Amino acid sequence: MSTKPSPVSTTIDYGKDGKQRGYLRLPHSRNSSAWGSILIPITVVKNGSGPTVLFTGGLHGGEYEGVVSLMKLSRELNPEAVQGRVIIIPALNLPAVMAGQRLSPIDNK
Repeated sequence: MSTKPSPVSTTIDYGKDGKQRGYLRLPHSRNSSAWGSILIPITVVKNGSGPTVLFTGGLHGGEYEGVVSLMKLSRELNPEAVQGRVIIIPALNLPAVMAGQRLSPIDNK
């Protein structure tokens, strides 16, 4: 069984202590450019070793409560309050969130 490397890249060092804000870079070509990317915001808060918790919001773009709550958590969570790592992706389906609709305008999914 072979594994392909992920086409998604990130600006985050998941092993680094502290708070980092960056992006998941999702390749996306469109008519105007074959080399585009969708930049999905991500925050990682890490302090020492311990479990990893992943919070995601914005899977459905019209459901804004999770997006707003996770953006607030991204701003307010301090590394001193964490033992381990917290990964926060407030707008997992960013095109749908930006359009304010349930499904992505890119592929209606």
